[in-house]
Amino acid sequence: MYPTPYSKVRLGALSELKEEFPDAVLGLSDHSIGNYTCFASVPLGASILEKHFTSDKAWPGPDIEISIDPKELSELVFGTRAIHESLGGTKTVLKEERPTIDFAYASVVAIQDITPGEMFSYDNIWVKRPGTGEIMARDFETVLGKKCLKHVHKNDQIKLDLVGN
Repeated sequence: MYPTPYSKVRLGALSELKEEFPDAVLGLSDHSIGNYTCFASVPLGASILEKHFTSDKAWPGPDIEISIDPKELSELVFGTRAIHESLGGTKTVLKEERPTIDFAYASVVAIQDITPGEMFSYDNIWVKRPGTGEIMARDFETVLGKKCLKHVHKNDQIKLDLVGN
């Protein structure tokens, strides 16, 4: 169909082809408008993409409506490369992410001076950046109600050896 409605593109067929022919190189011959379905096909395994091309969308012809112009071709190449490069991997902390994590996360800190024997409470501790301390924000509540073992100055990060029972 020229143009193929998005609801009739059937990108799900790529998964079927991948399962039936695991060693085959998959592609998409796309007759829909724009680059959307091509972009979507890349994570589904398509590595060959076919689109109609025109240097001028003002020209007459039955397939001009589904054709991409030079700007759209450039976007297709850039976009599919970016998508392909983004695929794979696992959810782990990358070495390059560590500085951002240290800055963006928060640690438990004193919001006023705390004396030995005083109980940690909402009045004297809170969480602040950076997240480089021993007790992270997610563990804030485990410190509440515990006894302070040594003197802590305002804005000091709370360390594990400062927390008693």
